[in-house]
Amino acid sequence: MEDFPDVLRDAATAEGLTPDQRALIEAPELATFWKRLAAHVPVLAARGWSNFNAAAALVGAVVIPLALGHDARGTAAQHVRGGVDMARRKRAARDARALAATLRAIEAEPLPPDVVLSVLACLPEWVRDRIGPAAPSCARTFRTADALARLADGLEAEPDLSEAPGLASRKPGWRGYLREVVAALGDLGFQPREVDMVRLVAVLCRLGGVMPPTRDAVHDALRERQPRTLA
Repeated sequence: MEDFPDVLRDAATAEGLTPDQRALIEAPELATFWKRLAAHVPVLAARGWSNFNAAAALVGAVVIPLALGHDARGTAAQHVRGGVDMARRKRAARDARALAATLRAIEAEPLPPDVVLSVLACLPEWVRDRIGPAAPSCARTFRTADALARLADGLEAEPDLSEAPGLASRKPGWRGYLREVVAALGDLGFQPREVDMVRLVAVLCRLGGVMPPTRDAVHDALRERQPRTLA
């Protein structure tokens, strides 16, 4: 790392980096990219950042996504997409609505149980004691059936991926990593060049043992609209 920018060196040599993260940092074809990132440190410093924090944020934008599973094979995205069972959630939502309907019928009975009349009655006693008389009357009369209806709505909603660019792609793989990096750098006011992203993705794919994409594919990935659900 003789030619690595000094202002980034401490962040790039921190303990705990994985071999793949170090390989990204040390890849010769990314030397220009790291120099461009280093040139952005004074921009952040002018906004009140310390040089160390600015360097750590810029280096982290590139290497942290890899540690989170946004690798060339899309490990993180595949885990999420393979683990979320929307069919099961929708079945649970139907069950919740059916139970809510039964509870509404019980509400109409003489002397319905407190646990039907108020969701607060379903909570442990110590929680009710903490809430105490400070709870408004509307909270005390929030029906358990209404809580079940809200539960059903939540179960039916697709997971919100708007804050997770790396999980949004319908094609798990290098695209997730690319989106994470571009989003993180964008938050820091840095606009990466397409040529640098092509090289970065190529190194990522080499580390993952997969065929790197063409420049056109990276070009398209940088510009395509990101889907926000698992559908």
